[in-house]
Amino acid sequence: MGSTFQQTNTDVIAIRSDGYSNPANLGDITYASSITSNNFVKSLYKYNAFFGRLNFNWDDKYLVDLTARRDGTSRFGANNKFHNFGAAGLAWIFSKEDFLKEHLPFLSYGKLRTSYGTTGNDQVGDYRYLNLYSSIYAPVPYQGQIGLEPSKLPNPNLQWELTRKFEVALETGFFNDRILLTASYSNNRSSNQLLGYNLPYLTGFNNIQTNFPATVQNSSWEFTLSTTNIRKGDFSWVSSINLTVPQNKLIAFPNLATSTYANTLIIGQPTSIQKVFHFEGVDPATGFYSFSSTTNKFDPDYNTDRNTVINLLPKFYGGFQNTITYKSFRLDFLFQFVKQTGSSSLYGLGLPGQLGNQFTSVLNRWQKPGDVKNIQQYSSDYYRGGIPYGDIGSSDAAYTNASYAKLKNLSFSWQVKENWTEAMHLKTLRLFMQGENLLTITNYKGVDPEAAGSTSLPPLRVITAGIQVGL
Repeated sequence: MGSTFQQTNTDVIAIRSDGYSNPANLGDITYASSITSNNFVKSLYKYNAFFGRLNFNWDDKYLVDLTARRDGTSRFGANNKFHNFGAAGLAWIFSKEDFLKEHLPFLSYGKLRTSYGTTGNDQVGDYRYLNLYSSIYAPVPYQGQIGLEPSKLPNPNLQWELTRKFEVALETGFFNDRILLTASYSNNRSSNQLLGYNLPYLTGFNNIQTNFPATVQNSSWEFTLSTTNIRKGDFSWVSSINLTVPQNKLIAFPNLATSTYANTLIIGQPTSIQKVFHFEGVDPATGFYSFSSTTNKFDPDYNTDRNTVINLLPKFYGGFQNTITYKSFRLDFLFQFVKQTGSSSLYGLGLPGQLGNQFTSVLNRWQKPGDVKNIQQYSSDYYRGGIPYGDIGSSDAAYTNASYAKLKNLSFSWQVKENWTEAMHLKTLRLFMQGENLLTITNYKGVDPEAAGSTSLPPLRVITAGIQVGL
């Protein structure tokens, strides 16, 4: 049993100084002709928890784990400060059963486990359940007084975010653990998420902090296989591969159709979807991008014509790790692979003619009636050229296959023999070379699929060599 007490005091003051006559005095506010305070924050956060845990082990075969806790926070009102959470776990190490030892001698380890529990979250700003005000700056204050304006809408009903977690897994080892295989399924359902709920501008505020009226499910299948491929004398080769198949789904959202999220969320679909226009190509007669629309195919309606759904959640991802050693030499390398849809770089660079680079493929543009191209005509008239070009970034043409396999890490090292280091009066001597992002295999049309899009810096290729000396 135990308890946690936490307190965080935050004091912030921001001061602005202007009107220095000599640049050499910058930084010394006594030389400023004008000094103002831009921001002042003083807040107090308190957290308290009481928890208990009970473990039961019978013959190292049957395991039970029970936990319970009560958490309290100062970030919610008096009626919602405290909440109870708990979890239960069960496990069966079946490889220790006598009948399996007799009939499955190649099974060196086997464990079946499952767990279910709840956990909470209070990670929002302080005092969000109260009506918050901030000062108004004016060059000439009214009657010499500093005014106040509302800065945050109050929500006295804020309460703990709740996540229900379930997992079941199978862990196995074969042939004296030369082969290790783990398979697991997890299902997490989050409700009462603490988020800023979007509001119409006529309310005077962009959003209000609230418990989001939705239930989101995150589930996944995960598989891990580790093998000792070779272990003979001074040579060994060990491999490990893992695969994750994630799923995300909006389970429930009361009154979604009348909420401000009606155009962005769909029940039964992932929360990461993008609702976009359907691209129908460049119109051969006009040279403009055209889209599926009930109103204007060159300028579709944002609210009614975005009927194509793009899922940006990876279908699966994983890695393949290898370690090869021979005497004092060691080689490690990791391949990373992802199956996904990502943003296309081609249609995210802005209107041609504006500041910014373009891919050479835009040279193959529409130029005369009858041309069949994927790039619309260029125009000095922003209205005629800009509207279809702006809509292309909100269509399915702006998304493409961003799957890839990448040699993420590669390292090679040599541990110098002990008798050599002793001759040099050293304790240890190691030479190494390592690289990151050395090779990418992909059909992605753009800079890098790991940072899909046109405005993200791709992962850098880094090569490092060094010597490690111990004295």
